[in-house]
Amino acid sequence: MLRQLSIRSKLLALLLLSGIALIAATGLVADRSGSTSLRSAIFDQLTTLKESKKAEIERYFSETELNFLTLAQAPVTADAMIVLGSSYRVLGGENEPLPELTAFYENEVLARVKGLTTAEPDVLSYMPSDPAGLRLQNDYIARNERPADEKVDLLSGPSANHYDIAHARYHTFFRKTAEAGGLGDLFLIDATTGNVVYSVYKGIDLGGNVFNGPLAQSGLGRAVAAALKKGAAEGSAALEDFSAYLPSYLAPAAFVATPIARDGQLYGVLAAEVAIDKIDEVMTFDGGWADVGLGRTGEVYLVGPQRTMRSASRFQRESPDAYYASLQEMGVGEEAIERIRRFNSPILNQPVKSVAAEETLEGRSGTAIISDYRGVQALASWSPVNAMGMDWGIVAKKDADEALAPVGDFRKRLAQVAAGAAAVLTLVSLFAAGAFTRPIREVLGGVNRLAAGDETTRIEVSGSDEFSELGRAFNTMADEITARSAKIAQKTGEYEALLRNVFPEIAAERMKEGEQAAAETVRNVAVAVINIDGINTLVTEKSEDTLKLINELIGDLDEAAAAANVEKIHTFGETYVAACGLSTPRLDGANRILAFVDTVADIVARHARSWNIPLAIKAGVTFGDVEVGLVGRQRTIYSMWGVTVLRARRIVFDADPNTVRVTKTVIEHLPEGGGFQEKSQIVMSGSDKIDTWQRLAGARQAVAVNA
Repeated sequence: MLRQLSIRSKLLALLLLSGIALIAATGLVADRSGSTSLRSAIFDQLTTLKESKKAEIERYFSETELNFLTLAQAPVTADAMIVLGSSYRVLGGENEPLPELTAFYENEVLARVKGLTTAEPDVLSYMPSDPAGLRLQNDYIARNERPADEKVDLLSGPSANHYDIAHARYHTFFRKTAEAGGLGDLFLIDATTGNVVYSVYKGIDLGGNVFNGPLAQSGLGRAVAAALKKGAAEGSAALEDFSAYLPSYLAPAAFVATPIARDGQLYGVLAAEVAIDKIDEVMTFDGGWADVGLGRTGEVYLVGPQRTMRSASRFQRESPDAYYASLQEMGVGEEAIERIRRFNSPILNQPVKSVAAEETLEGRSGTAIISDYRGVQALASWSPVNAMGMDWGIVAKKDADEALAPVGDFRKRLAQVAAGAAAVLTLVSLFAAGAFTRPIREVLGGVNRLAAGDETTRIEVSGSDEFSELGRAFNTMADEITARSAKIAQKTGEYEALLRNVFPEIAAERMKEGEQAAAETVRNVAVAVINIDGINTLVTEKSEDTLKLINELIGDLDEAAAAANVEKIHTFGETYVAACGLSTPRLDGANRILAFVDTVADIVARHARSWNIPLAIKAGVTFGDVEVGLVGRQRTIYSMWGVTVLRARRIVFDADPNTVRVTKTVIEHLPEGGGFQEKSQIVMSGSDKIDTWQRLAGARQAVAVNA
């Protein structure tokens, strides 16, 4: 059969077989290398997020300890401990609980813990045996007719004794301190007797004793014992890990405690119940898992020594039905599932039986594909965490099906490239097979000219033999290349124009160069967050023309931004976010952004009059450093974040209609204050407060200035 084939066919077959074998080998190597690289990139992303949250949670506990020590060393705390402790010791006790107190134990406490344990807890054992403690519970719980969650509102007991007077004096301070710190409760405990002489929220632990009885075996009792063991001169607080706490209706509770001393004299212990919400806020990205690249199934969570969770589960929050079903499939007990439902938190009750949990609690870090706590294969990165001496672990994971989906896409693209390469190989083989003939040399010459960029080259063809057919095939190919080059040039221009229309200049240039994810800090940027109040009215009252009207309004704002050299970041609902100095540094960024806000106010006012719809703006403007970057794999967006952005988003909510609210950093860049009037401070979080100024926006500002 081979003898019947022409030399051209034999050479062509040899070239094709050799090329296909090379393509197959190259494809196999590329597949393995690409898959490995993609997995490595995913592990790197998870490790980065894990390390970020690890640093953040360790910083949170470090700041909690510092703030708690500061509170314990405050003169008012020592004063309160001395006064309340001495008042407690001379307080006339009561030997019998009021019927209302017994009813509170049975109808409130016992009713709320039923179904959470197989054995009914002896809640009456928590009733103080000390007459003074019983007197406090009678006065502040039984005689306090407010609901259980509102008993904290009672400022003073009914007897107006020394304790009641002291309670009225200090209660407001400690209540505000607990609320500001997000604490579950705050306690003052006599260091000599172990009596709980004060609590903010007036639970059944008030008047109890942490040295004897049920409280001694609770997390509160262990935290107080650890704090006293360290001593007043230690200068540190003791943290007791989460455990079920009956005075909080068996909810998971962790406690922090530190001695209260003055002039070397130990008077008591300051203790507090750590807020679960604060830990969850750190670990859950405030619900924005997808915004940080964790997709639909990624999360970061904490693991405790009992190999149970110490923070929220994404799946319990986003898909509770599927989450609880997975727990049942994993064999988690009904009692634990009921506790998770009741407390809306998996802390202490969600078992984490995985390689990651084992490794991290043994003090080791690592990455691997594991079976997570739902029994689902996932890519994970883990390491130990030290939280005030508590040895916890942190795990960042993402379901394998979602994380490795790009591997399948990569293989599809690789197959397409291999098919294209095979097609090109066929053409090359056709040309090379007839290289010994003159017509073929002419074709090769044409190919060389075409490869050099001369897309106008063509070969003169005459006759109808194979060489002539090859020449005509070359000319057809050259025509197609020319047409495709023109189309590619056209599409490239359209693509670059679209990039500059959708993204800021700096982001468009990066995407043009092929960057898929990039982040950097940009300094001295003016940020404006503008809320357009009344858009909802536009949607409801102008429903037929809503899209047209909104596009008209946003189009005008975009034109105004371009004219002011201000970069639009994004719009969402009623919010328009813009920045100045992002792509190009601006010395007058604050003035430009304020002028843009005034223009926006005028544009919105003009449209409001035209559409006969009440529209108004509120703007928040800050100045400082921002983090910017391209976020997302499949749908890339350009995002801006950081303290400067967060402050702009926060202060806009306190701005009055048709005004602009700014921070001190903006005022410092304006001549003579820019016509702003100082307003009240705004609380960001905890004790973080920022100074703000405000003035009217748009034409109203000009009228106010002229007046």
